[in-house]
Amino acid sequence: MLNIFSKTFLRLIRVKQWMKNIFIFAPLIFSHHLLNIQDITKTVTVFFAFSLVSVLVYIINDIHDCKQDAIHPEKKSRPIASGTVSKSQALITGIILFIAGISIAFLAKRPQVIITLLAYLIINMLYTFFLKQIAILDVFIIAVGFCIRVIIGAVAIDVQPSQWIISTTFAISLVLGFGKRRHELLSLKQEAVEHREILGEYTPRLLDIMIAVSSSITAISYMFYTMESGISKLFYTFPLVLYALFRYLYLIYDKNKGGKPEEDLINDKGIIITVILWGLMIIGILYYPAGGC
Repeated sequence: MLNIFSKTFLRLIRVKQWMKNIFIFAPLIFSHHLLNIQDITKTVTVFFAFSLVSVLVYIINDIHDCKQDAIHPEKKSRPIASGTVSKSQALITGIILFIAGISIAFLAKRPQVIITLLAYLIINMLYTFFLKQIAILDVFIIAVGFCIRVIIGAVAIDVQPSQWIISTTFAISLVLGFGKRRHELLSLKQEAVEHREILGEYTPRLLDIMIAVSSSITAISYMFYTMESGISKLFYTFPLVLYALFRYLYLIYDKNKGGKPEEDLINDKGIIITVILWGLMIIGILYYPAGGC
């Protein structure tokens, strides 16, 4: 059995990818439930449950793509692609963590949480074996995964997620997804199709257009959310969101980033500072007594 404290184990379960699951906390914050201890506990519980369930998704995907990953300059060092961990070891690990995740999810005492987790697993299995070979839809499915994170966060505390928050999440996920495809296409060049067959269906020009459209939808969706939230001061957070979005586009087009969105976002000081300021403004506006004026 793998040593759970080893670097190999942590790379196998992709702990860095768990950062994506912070979307689960969005409903808690925007529904004014951040000061509710019970709802905080449920959200944290669902965060870890989702993270553990997603490990099985990552492992099955890595097993399925191990041959393609082996020719990728960075992914070839992944535990399964490099042969450091056998497929059987990896699969057993994934199943154990999946069971642990479902068990933890029961602590939230919300059957809808279990249903949402299983829906996430099924959608990603379809993605791994079928849907990732369909251009555009492959990135749409990734974006749906982010929306499911928001939905399960809402389900955990029994609130209705804003349609504009879902729309914003979906659109920004498209920006990240198409940006990643663009980076893979340009950086791998002739080997791009060998690594990911669907890249043969894309061109840099097409991806540039879809990134531009997705960025526009992101900005518009968030702007409408701030205007329809009933809290007028939320609109003042819009410039920060717009700057962070433009900053990411700057990283994609001027710094040749985008291949690892989860790392690009946390390594860029401009985005980090902007997100911190945005977070402080959100908390201040939503939870300061005079914030809703």
